[in-house]
Amino acid sequence: MSMNTQKTHALVIVDPQNDFCDRKGSLYLEGAENDILRLAEYIEKNALSISQVFVSLDSHARVAVFHPMFWVNESGERPAPFTQISHADFNSSKWRVASDANLPYVKKTFASLKEHGIEFLMIWPEHCVISTWGHQIAPPLQKALSAWQEVSSRSAHGVAVRYVFKGENPYTDQFSLFEGVDNTYPETAFNETLYTRLVKFDRVTFAGEALTHCVKESILSYTRRVGSSKQKLRLLTDCTSPVGGFDASAALDVLRRAGVEPVVSTDPI
Repeated sequence: MSMNTQKTHALVIVDPQNDFCDRKGSLYLEGAENDILRLAEYIEKNALSISQVFVSLDSHARVAVFHPMFWVNESGERPAPFTQISHADFNSSKWRVASDANLPYVKKTFASLKEHGIEFLMIWPEHCVISTWGHQIAPPLQKALSAWQEVSSRSAHGVAVRYVFKGENPYTDQFSLFEGVDNTYPETAFNETLYTRLVKFDRVTFAGEALTHCVKESILSYTRRVGSSKQKLRLLTDCTSPVGGFDASAALDVLRRAGVEPVVSTDPI
């Protein structure tokens, strides 16, 4: 009797949403629209070789600690996007919460940042607000995912795309699809269910946005937990882009050291 030696392959797509991948998006990443086109083509070309697709969706409220609406200064002004609120800024009330009801939670936010050696809270443009256009998956990729599910439904895999929502807690950043910066809340604790599913595959390929933040932190969360493993981890470097002003090369170096192989979408799967 011959044994089935076919390798299983999971594709993990991080935050492929309009706010990141469309020029009209509030946190558009230069070149991300082309990442999406290449990723859609990769899925279409390799549909039968992909055992499972996981897609994370950055999912926020408007009032969140990393959005301008959460904060005011002594003049009642909101911080501009990309303002960095340091521990000193918070302690001196240079920037204070717009509602005192949130103060106990934000004290916890800054305690967690300090614990992780993070010097400031970044204020991001309001993005990926749940149920808005910016929260939706970029259309070319959504079309490719729909087509993959049609192929999968007729294959030995027979599985649906699995969606992972992250960032719903308004009191902490959650770059990683596995856990929040402050992972002590129930909804930001390490996602054991997702980890258990992923660790079973022979190969895991990552793609999505943004390389310097959510992609990098998602992969590092996973590699810290999986440790030394025979599982092959890859990153599609032509299907991910950095946040402007952040170092893509440094992010890739970190991921290489974590055991991730950089490849491009036209390489053999």
